[in-house]
Amino acid sequence: MVSLIEVFIMAIVVAFIVLLAVLVGGFLVFKSKASPGEGFLRTPKGQVFTIPDAELAPDEVDQTIVERTNKFLATLGG
Repeated sequence: MVSLIEVFIMAIVVAFIVLLAVLVGGFLVFKSKASPGEGFLRTPKGQVFTIPDAELAPDEVDQTIVERTNKFLATLGG
């Protein structure tokens, strides 16, 4: 008969294996979709996460959105 301590140890081992499998799966998905220079647990520094419109005033941002929307619609023929 299996004792309660053995069941507890087996549950911990299974939980560890499941977490390891999730981590390996996440790493494989990351490697298939990552761009060069991107790290698995670190974020790249530089222009990657900067928003070019962040420095503009709200009215200028709205005008930029309107211009881009009109250009997009013109591309679609609308």
